[in-house]
Amino acid sequence: MHSVCEAAERVRISPFKVSFDRTASFRGRPGSRPFVLVGDDGLDELKAFRQVLGAELTRQGLDRRARTNFEPHVTLLYDDRSVEEHPVAEPISWVISEFVLIHSLNGHRRLASWPLRV
Repeated sequence: MHSVCEAAERVRISPFKVSFDRTASFRGRPGSRPFVLVGDDGLDELKAFRQVLGAELTRQGLDRRARTNFEPHVTLLYDDRSVEEHPVAEPISWVISEFVLIHSLNGHRRLASWPLRV
């Protein structure tokens, strides 16, 4: 975890806005399909942040943690039904001002956080 924290400390990026404009279902186990918020242009800065973080993780020798497969989303619920992508009436947006390291095996536990700054 020490290397991950060192990489996170070196991330320099200003707070940014994210915006989700559609709902959709992801594939999942039968009876447990994620229903999520997704978006396109409103997530460009989040994707850029992920690239910066990935580069810092790679510098720490954590290439496995810096995978490029990244689809920003917010999971709203798990359900047995699957729905087609559908636009929301108004995009759902907020400003990201920090990022958090979460241990998500058998629940979720906050391990550390870092403010976004230049």
